[in-house]
Order: sequence, then structure tokens, then C-alpha cells
Amino acid sequence: RKKLIDRLMYNLDEQNIGFEVTEFPPEKSIYLTLLRETGLHKINSGVGVLNKPDNSSYDDLWNAGIAFLNSSKGKDRNLSDFISILSQKPFKLKQGFLDYWVPIFLLAKRDEFALFDGSNYIPELNSDILDLVNKRPSLFNIKAFDVSGVKLDLFNRYRVFLNQAENQKPNNKIFIQTIKPFLTFYRDLPEYAKKTNRLKAKTLALRKVIASAKDPEKTFFEDFPIALGYTNQEIQSNPKKVETFINDIKLSIKEIRTCYDDLVDRFEEYFINQSIGVQSKFPEYKIEIQKRYKFLKIYLLQTNQKTFFTRLQSELDDRKTWLSSIAQSCVGKPLESLQDNDEDILYEKLNEVLFELDSLTEISQIEIDEKNEDILNLQITSFSHGHNKQTIRISKGKNKDVEDHIKKIKTNLGKDKNLNITILTKLLQELINNE
Repeated sequence: RKKLIDRLMYNLDEQNIGFEVTEFPPEKSIYLTLLRETGLHKINSGVGVLNKPDNSSYDDLWNAGIAFLNSSKGKDRNLSDFISILSQKPFKLKQGFLDYWVPIFLLAKRDEFALFDGSNYIPELNSDILDLVNKRPSLFNIKAFDVSGVKLDLFNRYRVFLNQAENQKPNNKIFIQTIKPFLTFYRDLPEYAKKTNRLKAKTLALRKVIASAKDPEKTFFEDFPIALGYTNQEIQSNPKKVETFINDIKLSIKEIRTCYDDLVDRFEEYFINQSIGVQSKFPEYKIEIQKRYKFLKIYLLQTNQKTFFTRLQSELDDRKTWLSSIAQSCVGKPLESLQDNDEDILYEKLNEVLFELDSLTEISQIEIDEKNEDILNLQITSFSHGHNKQTIRISKGKNKDVEDHIKKIKTNLGKDKNLNITILTKLLQELINNE
């Protein structure tokens, strides 16, 4: 059976579905009697088709299958119901015959229904699926397409929106062709665009529908309208609503598609303001920032500072890629992987590392004996004392004295970290101001 189904799927356009004249495997005998002799398989102008048999004794059986498909237009039906109908009067078909007839009939009508494994839509039939249909039909539901009148008009509006030709008799293949651009669009989005909540409520609802789309007919005619705040009755009774609905889809898709670009723009603007303070375009501002830190003594940088500096000096010539690499050096993830709560953290980290590099650049321009002395750049800002700044040089020979005094001071500090920082800061202010 499985070999026969494979040939029907892949050799349908060939005479005798590719069987050689001199070979007679069991599946060929079944093909000759059940498909060729009955006219179930024909080749018209070089194209193989599975259609209603010419043999009139199959009329009732064929029509029963059509009736079952029609009954699933309003609500999906389990395939075990179909087998039950064929097993009872007036047909009373044996399981051996059903094992061939059911998958062959489904293949013949595969463009006229959607098949579901539980809640999962199966876009294309293959021999493994049809084999499982035979073994466990109760796992599968079937739903015939019901697209006419206003639904057909709406469906063709989707097609026009996607730059696809209108179709007056949409089938499974056409539905797949129409839903695929939405699914591909979502799949190719940056992670940020898939997760951000910085979108309009309707756009968030539409994105959720696209992400979880399974039944294309339900998606197009129920889920999309509901997500954008429309009722089926509105869509079906008011042609103007269809126009505004399609326009809303366009706007929401655009919002989803451009939200990552908006993030990049926000980060770029913040970065420029915090670094050079003059509006400029890429790569001009990149060159300016690189010049700003050209005197920095790289070998003295800490690991995170060195990573940031290396990204700044990168020769990447793509704006988004360069900015994303800068962001990754700050928060450990590229811009496209950022989540909403990461954005404020990114700006804080950027400020910190820019401040550190500015301070270190200032120190780097001072002539020091690196073997014998350390240099510190101290800056304290408060409302009462304003901005205090001082560069301190100290001999490395005094390191032991420094450590001894640190120990003594620590014995007088409590466990409140903020209080300790305040005490030490005030002492530093007094010393800097010679108070």
C-alpha cells in the first residue's frame, strides 16, 4: 500500500505511474484493477489526475466521500467518522479495501480540504501521513474549504495585498500560497520584533495570531478580523469595512516590520548624544567617536572596557551591525535580541562605559612612570558642592601604607553600604576642597 501511494504522489504524470511493462509487484496489480481499469487515474495532456471513476459501480461510494467533505464545511469532522460510514450499510466495505480507498480518495481531493492532527494543520499530504491515517484515523480531523460570496471577496483582497493573482476557486494549495508570506514574514523577524510590547494593542494581537496560525481558513476569516477589532458580521455586511480592515493589516504589518529599525534609531540617537553631542550620520559619527579615544592606553583597560573599545574601532561598515555589536559589548546581547526591559539597562551601561573611557583617556594623556606610580581620576558631583574633579598620583612604594589605612578605616565602617559610601564620599569632598 505504501509503495502504491508513493507512486501516486511522485509518478502520477507517468503512464502506469512508472511501472515497467515487464514488472508485476503486488502494488502494480492493485493499481491496474483499482485505478487504471476504473478510470480513477487518467493522464490528460501529459498531466496525471485522480478523479471520479468511469465505472458507475463506484458512483455511490465516490458521492459518499463528496458528501462527507461537504459536511465538514461548517465544522471539522474526524476521519474515523468517514471510515465508519463506509464500513456500514449500504457499503459495508472490508478493512482491506478501505486501507487503499481512503488514502487514494484523500489524495484525489487533497486540494479541497485542510487536514489536522489534533490542532496542528498539515499543509501537505505525504505517504507517511496517509499511512498514519490508515493506522490511527481518529487522530485526524478534516475540514473542507467554504469560500464564497463575501469570504471570497475578502480572500482575494488578501491576495491583492500580497501581490498575488485573484482566484475564484481557492483550494488548499492556494490557501497555503496565501498564508505562507505571513508565516515567512514572522519567521524572518528579529527576536526583538517577535517579543517587544512597544506596539499598538491591535498590532500585538495580530502578531500573536500570525505566530500561532494553524488553520489558514480560520486565520483569514476569523482570527485576523478579531485581532484588529472587527466582527465577522461587519466584514461580511459592509464592503467599506473590508477596505479599512485590509488597510489596518498593512499598517500593523509595517509597525511590526519597522519596530526593530525604530529601536536601532533610538539607540543610535542616544549614543550620538552621549558621545559626541552633535547630530551626525553613519559612518561620520563613528569616525568622530573613534578619534575621541585614539590616545587611550588600551593595555590598561579592563576586559569589559577593552571589548567596548574594540567594537568601537571595528571596521564594520554596516550601520545596524556596528551599533548592534556596541550594544552587545554593553549588555551581553545584540540589539536584535533585546527585550523591552533591557533598553534602559543598555543606556545605563553605555553611559557608564563612556564615562570610564573619557576618564581613562584624560589619564592616558598624562606622562606617568607606570612602573613606579599609579594615577587616579576622581570626580564627584552633588547639588551642594557642584562638580569636583581631581587627578591623584601616588607612588607604588606607598601601596603598603595605603592597604594599612584601608584596613583601619574599614574597622570603623558599619554594614550599611550606602551609608559607608556617603561617609567616604563626604570625606573625599572635604579633602578635595581642602576643608
